[in-house]
Formats: sequence, structure tokens, C-alpha cells
Amino acid sequence: MSRAQTPRITRSRLIGGAVVVVLAAAMLLNTRFLTPEEVDALTPDEFDPAATAEDLHAQAAEELVGDPADLDAVTSAIAEDPEAAAEEFEALSPSEGTDAYTVSVTGTVEDADENTLTLGVDGLSTERPVVVPVGTAVDGTLIRDLTGFEFGDAPGQTGYQQVGNELAALLRADAAEALGDDPSSLVDQEVTVRGVLRHVRTGGEAPEGKPITIQPIELEADG
Repeated sequence: MSRAQTPRITRSRLIGGAVVVVLAAAMLLNTRFLTPEEVDALTPDEFDPAATAEDLHAQAAEELVGDPADLDAVTSAIAEDPEAAAEEFEALSPSEGTDAYTVSVTGTVEDADENTLTLGVDGLSTERPVVVPVGTAVDGTLIRDLTGFEFGDAPGQTGYQQVGNELAALLRADAAEALGDDPSSLVDQEVTVRGVLRHVRTGGEAPEGKPITIQPIELEADG
């Protein structure tokens, strides 16, 4: 390398170094350094399905059954015109083709076990039995969806399903508190149910013997 080239290379290195310094200074000026408190505030809280279910459980009790419709009025309207019934009673739609009504009914327990109550309801327009799950058939997933909790509100499928499972456990606990440990002892007693009736629009009438299932949110036993 000649001596004439040496200054030229040195100048190039100096210019390059100066550019790096200027860029670094610019980056520092435009960088906001966060305090530990600010970092904590920006970090998502760990998802807790049980705590989430407790919040949704309280929301369901306040919003879903705050002003329930009479079961007979709803079932009669559905039999006549499902679309008009959904509009009249402001049914929720947990999925396409499915309507969910918040209803209330008082009936006499005709049969009961650890999982279900079967009620006889005076004046009900249909001959279909009224069934209330209180055990394994309690559907926490339906209640989860009706509160507005969506898949994107959970970190994944497992967490989303866990919220439904935790809700079901809370609703079963409510039923046990209201009815006692032995539901079969309630036969011939009156029970009031406030909960959700799900209707899937199939385009045909429900068979006369098909149960009307009400997912309970609140239960009261007479005596």
C-alpha cells in the first residue's frame, strides 16, 4: 500500500466512525427508558381461569337472570315462530342458528337424582317435561359464551375451555347450596329456577316428549 492511500483510508475510517457515533446518539435521544413499575404495567397478567370464571359467574347472576321471561311465554312463542320469539324476548345468540333465552319457572319436583331435576309445571302449554341439570350436565360453556367471553380473551384453547369448566363447577356449587346434598329429597317440593333455555333452530317442531332443558343460574327450593 502506498503512502498516498494511507490518509484516504484513515479519512474513510474516521468518517465511518463519526456516522456510527451520530446514529448511536440519535438512537439514544429517541429511546425511552422505562422504570421497573412501567415495565410491570406493560407486562400481561398471568391468565387465571378460576378467577375469570368467578367474575363471569357474578356477571351472569347480575345480567343474564336480572329480568327473566316466563318459561311458558317463551316456549309458546318459539313454537309459533322462532324468529319472532327471538326478537320479542331479545334472545342472545351463542352460535349461528342458536337462540338463548333467560327464563324463570316454578314447578314441583317429580323426579330427581344427583344430576337432574324433573319438574312438573302447572299451566305449561306443552307436554314436554322440564329438566334442570344440577350435576355433570351443567353447561358452563354456554354461560361463558353468553357473558361475552370470547376465545381471544384466553391465551389458548386450554385456557378457554378451563373457564367453562370452572364456571360449571361454580354453578354446581350453587345448586348444591340451594338444594342440599340430596336432590332426591326434594320430590314433591316446589323449586324455582332462573336460567337459560337454549333453542336450536332446526326448521321443525320439537318432539312432544323432548325435555325442555334449563341451565340453572339461580335455584330456590321451597322448604
